[in-house]
Amino acid sequence: MYRRAIAFLITGLFFTITARAGVVPGRWEKVQAEKPGTEMIITLSSGEEFEAVFKELTADSFVMTLGGSERALPKSGVRKVTTAERRTGPLWNGPVIGAAVGALIAIIGANVDDVSGDDAWIAIPIVAGIGAGIGLGVDAAFQTRITLYKAPGMD
Repeated sequence: MYRRAIAFLITGLFFTITARAGVVPGRWEKVQAEKPGTEMIITLSSGEEFEAVFKELTADSFVMTLGGSERALPKSGVRKVTTAERRTGPLWNGPVIGAAVGALIAIIGANVDDVSGDDAWIAIPIVAGIGAGIGLGVDAAFQTRITLYKAPGMD
């Protein structure tokens, strides 16, 4: 019984970690979702990097304000776009990972201590809840620049 639960939790943890909301190379949706006026850091294919204010995306151009004047860059010349301000990432994955780790710890602890019956089943959701709270706190505490666009072939 415990072996199945452990295998289930490890599998769930693996899929949770690998299913992070990343950027699909070559897709501009995350940039398009930003409001005009958002400050961004743009890295060109040449390696040049600068900060500009997002204005709009057209079919083939990235339009921004740079040094007070409007500038349109061809999308093909952009390697990477990140937010200039630091933001928290998605807050859903920390609690999920924390809950899975907490439940796994409770199951392993119950197995090691030969705890059986209702005590083991009561401990699992309690420790999972504690893990979820810790995961949420960790997620909320870290802020970073969010990558909005990556050119294809960039890892």
